Amino acid sequence: MPTAVREDAQVVCIFRDGAVFYGNTRMNAIDLPDRIRESLKKGAERKIYIRADARAKYSDIERVLDEIRKTGIQNVSFFMEKLLPKE
Repeated sequence: MPTAVREDAQVVCIFRDGAVFYGNTRMNAIDLPDRIRESLKKGAERKIYIRADARAKYSDIERVLDEIRKTGIQNVSFFMEKLLPKE
């Protein structure tokens, strides 16, 4: 998806160990709604791209989705791949 590589795309990464990143910032899933709302105020697209490690636990992905739903955004796209840990 070409729109997922735009600079202003809202990308959430979920790693195998449950680590969650919003863009390049590691955070707790419960902090996602505030960061997403902040980005929306700055004109970000009302769409979230989730890059999830194919080996991530479903419970971690579900937790992130629950937090995203709190923002009212329903347009969510998934990319499943084998992600390497960020340092």
